[in-house]
Amino acid sequence: MAVIINIQFDSSSLRLQMETQPDGKLFLVFGKLQAQEKSLEDQSDVVQGYDCSDIWEANNASTSGTYRIQPMGTDVSFLVYCKMSELGGWTVIQRHDGSDKLDFDKTWDNYKKGFGKLEGEHWLGLEYMYLLTHQPDRSAKLHISLGDFSGNESYAEYNPFSVGKANRHYKLSAGKYSGTAGDAFFGRGAANQHGSYFSTSDHPTDNCNRKCKIGDMRFRSCGVIFHSGWWYNACGSANLNGVWRSPSHYKNFASSVSWPTWKIRESLKFSEMYLIHH
Repeated sequence: MAVIINIQFDSSSLRLQMETQPDGKLFLVFGKLQAQEKSLEDQSDVVQGYDCSDIWEANNASTSGTYRIQPMGTDVSFLVYCKMSELGGWTVIQRHDGSDKLDFDKTWDNYKKGFGKLEGEHWLGLEYMYLLTHQPDRSAKLHISLGDFSGNESYAEYNPFSVGKANRHYKLSAGKYSGTAGDAFFGRGAANQHGSYFSTSDHPTDNCNRKCKIGDMRFRSCGVIFHSGWWYNACGSANLNGVWRSPSHYKNFASSVSWPTWKIRESLKFSEMYLIHH
């Protein structure tokens, strides 16, 4: 005869029903699966920290995945992808590797709110970046991981790092550089992207005004010619949101995933941008 058991879990108010039969296995496993699925559903609605670094500081055993965060000093919560390792918790703000064929030629509103899949290629959103980099008594640095089609990897860090307010066009503030990839934000005159405003094809703030050119071609917007939004300055050199090129067509394109102080005239296999808080 079957026995029905109702179990109430106080922490989640989850009621399971298990039926004992001669083998006693099927319904017990099903009950455990139900509890796990419910737990995962609830997790996406619960704020787990200020940022990924905060989550890791609270539990060094935290694993990489999607978490809901609420930056200190705000009443806004949102989902992010956290890369967790023995080094700490890093909040992913950009991943571009061609895996999802994500088009980064988006509007100002798209770049403000974010787009793509958190588990894959995505841009977190400029407004979220602003909130994350303006937490009281909690500074951030930017870590950029890069890879080429020959299997080489490199990185660049800027400490501190912040993104300005919307009415300041999410101005780039990148502090002291360190790393192996070179400071591609830095250049002479119009090529210097330090302190640049974020710019898109429908919201140009890139100081072009028809004076930008490649060879004999002149253009009024970096976003139009490079098919992406970025912190351009007529137009600078770095652009990690550029067009991802396939392995057989990744050289000598201006509109590409570019970090020229590491690989000049070569589109990169991947770029990942993280915020690390302390």
